[in-house]
Amino acid sequence: MIRIFFFLLIISSCSLGTLTKGGEKSYLYNSKDIYSSEKLRVLSADVIQTSDRDPPFGKLVDLFGSHQLPLKRVGIVIFESNIQPTRGGLSGRNLIYLSEAGKQILTENFLHIWEESFSVLSPEVDIYPVSKVKNHPSFRKYGKIQKNYINSSRSTIAPGDIFYVESGKETTSTTLLNPRDTQDMSFLLAPSYDLMGGPKWSEHQKHFLNDVAKDAKLDALIIVHSETSWTKNHMDKHSGEHHPEELKIKIKSSTLLPLHHYHDRLEKMGIKEKPNVSLCYKSYETEIKIPILISVPEELKNFDTIDYELLGPMLKGYKDLTQMMIIRMTDDLKKTW
Repeated sequence: MIRIFFFLLIISSCSLGTLTKGGEKSYLYNSKDIYSSEKLRVLSADVIQTSDRDPPFGKLVDLFGSHQLPLKRVGIVIFESNIQPTRGGLSGRNLIYLSEAGKQILTENFLHIWEESFSVLSPEVDIYPVSKVKNHPSFRKYGKIQKNYINSSRSTIAPGDIFYVESGKETTSTTLLNPRDTQDMSFLLAPSYDLMGGPKWSEHQKHFLNDVAKDAKLDALIIVHSETSWTKNHMDKHSGEHHPEELKIKIKSSTLLPLHHYHDRLEKMGIKEKPNVSLCYKSYETEIKIPILISVPEELKNFDTIDYELLGPMLKGYKDLTQMMIIRMTDDLKKTW
């Protein structure tokens, strides 16, 4: 009941007065194609949905106008993923499953793609690495430290991390994960992104965002939520709907302004109010579905098949989506310079 209440609260706060653009054009993504940065830029305008919303005081056009300080120094402070959710930890039509360690390694690989893509595509943006964000005392004051499931220094997925599982067998029910040694800012069963992200102002963890921004001298903070799932070819016994064999990747990110920066901008506009919330400058969302082949004969149910048919397309698709999102994000950041 509590989860339903918070879900309804989030939906209502995100929907009113929100302006969105892009992300509506359907397209055929081929994970085997090589997309140049120029092609990704063209695609990004249609593939990435950008949303914003005026805050309780002031308008975005004035809060981020030429007379205000630019958003140049940014850092990723929350990076969470939801990977192959299962019901009660039982395997079903997904065929392939990961251990907690495998899901955490995959989450860290996603984060590496984000930080590497920023350095390649947007060298003019001063991206503050997560490895440095973690060193600030304010980062540890809130939330709880993400449990370490890996217990080693490795960073690649091994055969013991991902495997074929027969239907009905037990598998991990842990789905929401953060990289090792970062803070878990979720609340009950709600991911922190659902509470903090999206085109809205937010009360949730506002002091965490504010303190980290002050300590690291960040102009804005980035939070990211990734969702990945896959299924074998099957017919739903209830609806009769056919589900093809495919991989789904969804990424959501938001650029957040800490409340003390929000106050400073209001003051420059001659507005004396000091709302005790963090502010979203822009939020981004995208999703793709990639055809895969994971229903194979018994003798091919091994790590090599998983690596080629699932992990390869997944990391390639995630990288292309991330780079398109960073292109849109950078263009929006430049509008404040």
